[in-house]
Amino acid sequence: MKQSVWEQEYRNVDSLWGFNPNNILSQYVDMLPESGKVLDIGIGEGRNALFFAKRGFAVEGIDISETAVERCLEFSKEHNLNVKASVQDITSFEIEPNKYSLIILSNVLNFFPDRDIKIIIEKVKNGLLKNGLVYISAFDDKEPGRKKAPEKYEQLAEHTFYNERLNMFLHYFTRSELEGFFADYKMISLSQSYSLDISHGQPHYHSTLEIMSQKS
Repeated sequence: MKQSVWEQEYRNVDSLWGFNPNNILSQYVDMLPESGKVLDIGIGEGRNALFFAKRGFAVEGIDISETAVERCLEFSKEHNLNVKASVQDITSFEIEPNKYSLIILSNVLNFFPDRDIKIIIEKVKNGLLKNGLVYISAFDDKEPGRKKAPEKYEQLAEHTFYNERLNMFLHYFTRSELEGFFADYKMISLSQSYSLDISHGQPHYHSTLEIMSQKS
């Protein structure tokens, strides 16, 4: 995926995703130990990272967009929060094993091919401590754009496409697929939602799966 795609997205708006954390994350924050470390993959401008930093957690994050990382660091400095963020690509970023109490992948995995998704999830699972939590939010196969995808992009698998113009992959998850990645974990929450997104661009709908699982 071209870095320039996301860089342009962030530069076009003052805030791409807003500053409210994902509801599931705020709902289960008390499951984390007080000394827990959080890794936010696709940290963006920090909406989830800042939430955890305000509660005293040490937060690290990466994002492919330099503009997003700069904004996140500015906001954390402005509020005197402990957030470390850097410009990195998750496909080459090494996650330290057995380090984190929570790893976040919010609106990240949809933009990788199947083989990379599996590798990323394995890296995430290895990076969690015992009883650590993983949170994933991703567009599912009910996403409005899924129906039109075969007409617009090269189809690589049942729910995976390639946008040649943007050099970007698009993968739409099924519920069973996402559950299967964490079959050996304790399921904390799994939900599907269809909602209007007014956080960026013209109002549009998204169909989203959210999963929170705990390493045993």
